[in-house]
Amino acid sequence: MTVVSGRTRIFGLVGHRARYSLSPRMHNAMLGALGVDGVYLVFDAHPDRAEAVAASIRTLDIAGVNLTVPFKERIVPFLDELTGAARECGAVNTVTQVDGVLTGYNTDGEGLVRSLNGEHGFEPEGSSCLVLGAGGAARAIAGSLAAHGASTVKMLNRTADRARCAGEHLSGFFSETRFDYGVLGADDFESNAPASDLVVNCLGAGAESLVGGFDVSGLPVHAIWADINYWMPTQPLLKECRHRGLRVSDGLGMLAEQGALSFELFTGQPVDSGAMAQAIQTETCSERTSV
Repeated sequence: MTVVSGRTRIFGLVGHRARYSLSPRMHNAMLGALGVDGVYLVFDAHPDRAEAVAASIRTLDIAGVNLTVPFKERIVPFLDELTGAARECGAVNTVTQVDGVLTGYNTDGEGLVRSLNGEHGFEPEGSSCLVLGAGGAARAIAGSLAAHGASTVKMLNRTADRARCAGEHLSGFFSETRFDYGVLGADDFESNAPASDLVVNCLGAGAESLVGGFDVSGLPVHAIWADINYWMPTQPLLKECRHRGLRVSDGLGMLAEQGALSFELFTGQPVDSGAMAQAIQTETCSERTSV
C-alpha cells in the first residue's frame, strides 16, 4: 500500500469526465514497482478552465500531468515551453513542471507508431495512411507517421477546413510527406480505402454511427485498422475488419506505449511498455475512458 507523505510527488490526468481512466492503475503500478515516492490521480476539470489548470499545476507543485479531451489543445497557450513534436501538432498530452516552468510534450503519435510496430511489425516509411479526425490526437498521429517516413497522410474530418488547416500546418515540418484532406463521409472514405495501408480512427464518442457505416471491403488485405478509443465497449468496424482478416489494433497498446513515454518524462526512469500493459490488462471495457 502506498504511504503518502509531505514529500510524495503528485502526478495525474487532467480531463473532463475522465475519472474511469486506466492511467492511474498503469502509472501507480509502475510508481510502486520502482519505489518512486509518488501518486497518480485524476483531476476532473471544466472544459473552459485550461488557464486555471496550468496555474494549478504551478501553484500546487504538481510534478506532471497527462491531458485528455478537451485540454490537449486548450492548454498550449498557457505553457512555457513546447517540444518539437508538440509544436508540430499544436497539442500536448503530457506536461511536466520543474520550478514553475511548464513544458508540453506529445507522446500520442510515437505511442501509436511503437504499438503498431510491436503488434504488427508495421513501419510507416513509404506507407499511405488515412486518419479519421483532425483533433489533437489525430494531428499528433499524423505528424508521427510523417516523421517516420509515411509518403501520404490524408485526414478526414466532419469539418474539412480543420483537416485542411492541420495538413497545411504539418506540411511546414514534413515536406517529404504529402498531406491531403477530405470530408468525413462514406464517399471520401471508400474512395481512399483501396490505397490505404493504415487507417487510424481518432474520433471519439458521437462519431460511432458515422464511422460504423463505412464499407471496409475496399481496404487492401494487408491494411491495418487502428482505433485509439480503447475505452469504447464496442469500437466501430473492428469486428468487420477482423472478419475480413485485416490486422487490427484496439488502442490498448498505444495507451501502454504513450504511458511508458510519459512515465519516463515524469520520473526520469525508463519503463517497459509491456509492464504498463500488464498493469491494465485485467480491466474491463466498461471501466475504460481515454487518456
